Amino acid sequence: MMRRVWHRLAGDRSGTSAIEFAIVMPAFVILLIAGVAFGQGFYAIGSVQWAVERTARDLMVDGTLSEAQYEARVRALTENFTGMDFEVAYTTQAYGEIEVMQVRTLLRYPVRIPLMDTVWLQYPVDTYAPRPVG
Repeated sequence: MMRRVWHRLAGDRSGTSAIEFAIVMPAFVILLIAGVAFGQGFYAIGSVQWAVERTARDLMVDGTLSEAQYEARVRALTENFTGMDFEVAYTTQAYGEIEVMQVRTLLRYPVRIPLMDTVWLQYPVDTYAPRPVG
């Protein structure tokens, strides 16, 4: 009798799809969330790169724009991105009478994925801004 019940249960495959779904679904959801989080991170970095380059154009045109004002303008353009952090470093080189400022901005954006540590996307943006003579 026990042998007959065992054969009947071993041959029954009606719940295998539900078990496979229960095993695969959590991994699929985490991968989906990770894809969305990384996509959001790359969008934020691209937007901040645009803000850095836009502000660098202001730096080229306005000879009186200081480094602190430059950073304030970049932060004002990127205030909607929570968690975004960046560092700005400046170097100036003279090419004859033309002064060229290199602005190196290191962008860092946290990507939070469930069940994992925070991953930081880091992206350097180098911008060269010739300063007006005068």
